[in-house]
Amino acid sequence: MKRGNPRMPRWRMNVAPGSLCALFGLLLIGVTPLAAAAFSIYESVALGPLATGGDPPPVIVADQFLGVKFHVSKPVTTGSIGGYFAPYTRGVEADIVGAIVRLDGPHDFPDSFNLTTDDVLGKTLIHISEPGGDFAGDLTLTLTEGWYALVFAATGIQDKHNAIMPRMDTAIEYPLYFFGRVLDPNAPEWFAFLDGGGLEGIRMFVASESAPPARTVPSVPLGLGLSGVGASPQGARFAIRGASLSGN
Repeated sequence: MKRGNPRMPRWRMNVAPGSLCALFGLLLIGVTPLAAAAFSIYESVALGPLATGGDPPPVIVADQFLGVKFHVSKPVTTGSIGGYFAPYTRGVEADIVGAIVRLDGPHDFPDSFNLTTDDVLGKTLIHISEPGGDFAGDLTLTLTEGWYALVFAATGIQDKHNAIMPRMDTAIEYPLYFFGRVLDPNAPEWFAFLDGGGLEGIRMFVASESAPPARTVPSVPLGLGLSGVGASPQGARFAIRGASLSGN
């Protein structure tokens, strides 16, 4: 008598449509790269209450730009650069330029005042309106380990090309601020850089994400005491046309 082959057991799994979608989603996670979380690459001062009293806010005008030096310890990709700005004149919106410049070290300066030399890695326009706040422009760069300068400059000689930088209450560590200034308005190729005082409390930042909407804190009166940065040369370091010399 023939013996029939034993029947192999057959298994059936019932999967609800919702569970199937969830399972499919899990499989996709395994093959789809997740978007990297946005983070702050550098900031000189945390966004917070504005300082009251003290020195007037530093200005960004045709013959003076403001900057800060920062260090990158591992490769990062930027998304935007910016700072806490306000229009130079009440009621007049402004456009300024922001740039990242490669430096040879913490004692180096940009090679040009008009940001046209090869050490300038990238530039972006930043639109500023009232009230004062965090304003930024998109700038995508891959920065390797090393020193850089974050610089903000005017786009012309009129108020709509200039800005001020109100001061914050709290600084982060010891920002390496500096500024550049034209020595002779009739000879713009003669310019100088100066490390040191006069910029304490101004907020500049480099972020990994694209420019966010403006963020504001209570503003300060504008149009008061808007003169060039005042800085004591004691212990400061100058550079004129790229040549370094000591300040006394």
